[in-house]
Amino acid sequence: MAPDRPLPEFWYPLARILLVLKALLAATAPEAFASIAAHVHRELRYAGAFLRRYLLALARQLVLPPPRPRAAAPDGPAPPRERGRARSAPFSLAELPPARRPPGPGHAPYPDDYVNWAIALSRAETLLAALQRPLPLARRLARQLARGAAPVLRDLAVPAFVLRTLPPALDALLMRLDQIARPDAWAGLDPDSG
Repeated sequence: MAPDRPLPEFWYPLARILLVLKALLAATAPEAFASIAAHVHRELRYAGAFLRRYLLALARQLVLPPPRPRAAAPDGPAPPRERGRARSAPFSLAELPPARRPPGPGHAPYPDDYVNWAIALSRAETLLAALQRPLPLARRLARQLARGAAPVLRDLAVPAFVLRTLPPALDALLMRLDQIARPDAWAGLDPDSG
């Protein structure tokens, strides 16, 4: 097992999904995106939920070093620090609250096909970049867990209208990963654990 691909039984299927999505988007003309928009957005929601659970499963396996002691604060006021560019996380580790209603056929976030295509391609690239280097994100999650901050994952990984479109193998893979990532939520539900 390569050190940058821990839990390969989950890493490789997700990498295949994301690579296929990215290739599909790269081969699709933005003006023709409307015909596949609903399918692509469903796949991106599934892949994002899968990746978040993958990172949480990794975080639960990491053993963090003890925190470094902090230096004592100086007696006087601290000199003002120069602020750099605000950093934003490229991939949100928390899931957004579920949408109020499932999108209808052909629904996409914006009316412009080019904008929808660009957003979908950007999301696929962001997910792929997070998957290519999962350990820094998993460490960040592990530190959050060590501080007692629970990761914000919904009980249902993806909405029912997305689950209905998943092949049984992907649904089973997502459930198994969710079971590893959130063992407390699955306590008493797994017939093999009794």
